[in-house]
Amino acid sequence: MLDRFLKVGALGAFALSLGLTSMTLGINSPSAWAEEPQTDSVVKMITRYRTLNPLSWDFHRWVWKTSFDGLHTTQLMAGDLDRGPVNNGANKFIAPGWIPPEDTKGEIAESWETKQDPLRIEFTIRKGVMWMAKEGIMKSREVVAKDVAHHFNLMRSQKRYIPTYWDFVKEWKAEGKYKATAYLNSYNGNWPYRFGWGYFSPLLPPEWHALSDEKRADWKNAVGAGPYMVTDVKKSSKVTYKRNDNYWDSQVINGKKYQLPLNAGLNYMFIKDEATAIAAIRTAKADLMENIRWQFVDELKKSAPDLIIKGDMEANFQLLALRNDKKPFSDVRVRRAMNMAVNQLEIKQALINGKGEVLNSPLSMGWTSVYTPLQELSPQAQEMFGYHPDKAKKLLKEAGYPNGFKFEMMYCTCSPYHVDIVPMLQAYFQVVGVTLIPKPLEYAAFRSQMRKDTQAAGYLYQVADNNPFTSLRAYHKGGQTWNASMMDDPKHNKAWDTALAETDQAKQDKMVKAMGRYIIEEAAPYVWLPTPFSYRAWWPWVKNYHGEMSVGAIRPAPIYARMWIDKDLKKKMGH
Repeated sequence: MLDRFLKVGALGAFALSLGLTSMTLGINSPSAWAEEPQTDSVVKMITRYRTLNPLSWDFHRWVWKTSFDGLHTTQLMAGDLDRGPVNNGANKFIAPGWIPPEDTKGEIAESWETKQDPLRIEFTIRKGVMWMAKEGIMKSREVVAKDVAHHFNLMRSQKRYIPTYWDFVKEWKAEGKYKATAYLNSYNGNWPYRFGWGYFSPLLPPEWHALSDEKRADWKNAVGAGPYMVTDVKKSSKVTYKRNDNYWDSQVINGKKYQLPLNAGLNYMFIKDEATAIAAIRTAKADLMENIRWQFVDELKKSAPDLIIKGDMEANFQLLALRNDKKPFSDVRVRRAMNMAVNQLEIKQALINGKGEVLNSPLSMGWTSVYTPLQELSPQAQEMFGYHPDKAKKLLKEAGYPNGFKFEMMYCTCSPYHVDIVPMLQAYFQVVGVTLIPKPLEYAAFRSQMRKDTQAAGYLYQVADNNPFTSLRAYHKGGQTWNASMMDDPKHNKAWDTALAETDQAKQDKMVKAMGRYIIEEAAPYVWLPTPFSYRAWWPWVKNYHGEMSVGAIRPAPIYARMWIDKDLKKKMGH
């Protein structure tokens, strides 16, 4: 990783070092568009999290859902959309938070450089980026280095700070008006994600940080330097955003420079009922829907043939976490038996119509340098992904459970996939004498139970394939917030720490790949479940959109900022 991020001067120089022809600060390919944006339109969308309200507007609480809804914020770095479908298509920008360095651009950070003696990363702050004005909180002013240093120093002092997240950083300092420096305790191979484009990377001004807990939690006080301002929140209905006219970024189209966003605002629509959501996109009550299950695709193609539909493997791992810290799942033989009791291929065919992959975890298939295909795993590991109920019974007997056992499993009613798979899991486990007792929960209650003593022995959930280091830490390392299996394997913990400090990319990739194999072949903390395909649909009048989802961890703001509605085409199509 060090050879990727050691030195990044001007981004153009960085591009040359990587053999690229350009590394622009926006999508500046004039040939990509023949039309002039109609910037007075509002885009109505059903996001990938159509059932979830913002969990909090207070970033001090370290709640991931604030990052998704943080369209009012910006970050040090992001994915460069010029590397996406609109241009060379090198990156689909589907994965929530894995951005190779060649697909990176600066946002608030115009450039960055890693230096030694002392070990540090110096960020050159872009001039002219403005904090938005917020009555009663602050006047609009320029973002400067001391704002960046203040933000990161303060965020790591919060009560809900995730252990180890920024602990590799000694401190941040402002060293001039436009230079912010992170002084490191040790090198961290995952630093670009941690404070560049991760869940907790959005930057906020000191004036907001100074607010009380109550005021920070109020959406009316949301303030940042992003492309949008929050204007209204109706729980379980919609969140309304309007364009930030002082946003720093722009886009050149047909030789003309346009201030971003290219739309007047956004309406986030929360639609809990799936059929109702599908009806909304079919009848053009929504312009865009980000997450559609395969079951509805054929129907939409027939009933709304003008819709543009695009599908990719879902950017999530589907897992039944088994509590490794308590019987019966503290015995790896039991955990292997639970996997062999499940017919993965049948689930793939019956539940998702073959549109998915059996093994996409703990390392995503998209991470080709570190992923190990199923056929390359040990025979013992491959066996877990077959259907072997007799062998499962034998393992359960060896572990002291000849007559099986009962266990509770929590799952979220917000996931149609999980709702549908529960009866299938019950039937599979019953064959080997194991009784699954489902415990359905709404999202807030479901998430609050994770890693509590009251968490059930089984916890059916999905986790984002953010990036290799995050996956191997967050869902597999001891003591981590999202580690619902409670896996705490000393060998894995040590291997992760060692790989994180490795500066040679080839060696690091080898270490990461070995950790992925170890989790499957030796630890087996989960019952792995097939990863389905998901689809996006949008009407042709949604311009400058190509199915992109994120330029960082669940961060669509720069994508949305480039959309606009062709009202003439919409009217012509009868809407």
